[in-house]
Amino acid sequence: MNPRWPKTYLLAISLTLLAVLGAENHRREQGFRATVVDSKSLWSVQRARVDDNPDTLAVLGASRMQLGFSERAFDALYPGWNLINLTVNGHYPIATLQDLAFNSEFRGVVIIALDARALFVELHGMQQPWVDYYHRDFGPGLWLNAQLAATAQSRRVTANPDFSLVRRLTAWLDDSGSPQPTYVVFDKHRWGHADYASIDAEFHRRYRADSMAEFYTTYPLPDPDTWLAGTKPLLEATRVIEARGGRVLMVRMPTNGRYWALDEQYFPRRDYWHRLAEQPDVKALHAVEDGPLAAFPLPDGSHLDERDKENFTRILLTRLDDLYGWSGQHAD
Repeated sequence: MNPRWPKTYLLAISLTLLAVLGAENHRREQGFRATVVDSKSLWSVQRARVDDNPDTLAVLGASRMQLGFSERAFDALYPGWNLINLTVNGHYPIATLQDLAFNSEFRGVVIIALDARALFVELHGMQQPWVDYYHRDFGPGLWLNAQLAATAQSRRVTANPDFSLVRRLTAWLDDSGSPQPTYVVFDKHRWGHADYASIDAEFHRRYRADSMAEFYTTYPLPDPDTWLAGTKPLLEATRVIEARGGRVLMVRMPTNGRYWALDEQYFPRRDYWHRLAEQPDVKALHAVEDGPLAAFPLPDGSHLDERDKENFTRILLTRLDDLYGWSGQHAD
């Protein structure tokens, strides 16, 4: 071996490390934060942790719960419990609750975030593609790949596929521009963290309210009786889980401002949510009706800022425990 080769290898490795560190620092100075790319595989990693351990909390919902729930607050309040994140951004969770009820021996506690739209019959299957992927496609190889990717992406900005050489060359050829910092990042357990101080929150507030107004004025809305009949799959899945000794706690996450005014205009609580809450054995909490939970600021009218999620989660869990005693259900 040429005696110069070890020095050459060492120099090459050192230069590569310097280039990687330089690129990482450059992206962070531009405002990028490390974020995990959520995927069906990463959701399936969480789903694979479902078993019959009663000291397990499975959190179901869409973006409000994914951005609003704090793993740190939960771990501090309930050490020794398992936490499973089965939320999916932009997709309602009825299919996932049915999966826990009919395709597992789950007998822990479910907190499921719902609003009136989540119980439209035609929207019950929104998370079914995630459920199907887990049962049909997911396996050890995909588990390992998802875990390794999530670990790397949670630590380094430049581990994001958007910064790969192929993506950058493709973007350069397509003249599609460079990636831009995002105000929402995800950790390796799929929890979202939204920094509304970094964006024009008022623009997002108007945009969300305008989008909701368009939905309510163009989508065929069910009358209260039809809507209540559509809750049957939710109630059936709930009964199955609770018959095994588990519990299902239904939460209507807060909205405010014009967004909430539209919700209440088209789906008044007395005609919709209250009728669900009055069904036998239903355990439900409407956050807008709970003073401390309703008091949290929602910069876009619908989601919590990352700075508030720990306090919100602490109050939410304590309130649910006070109402339904869920964490002590298996105490001697």
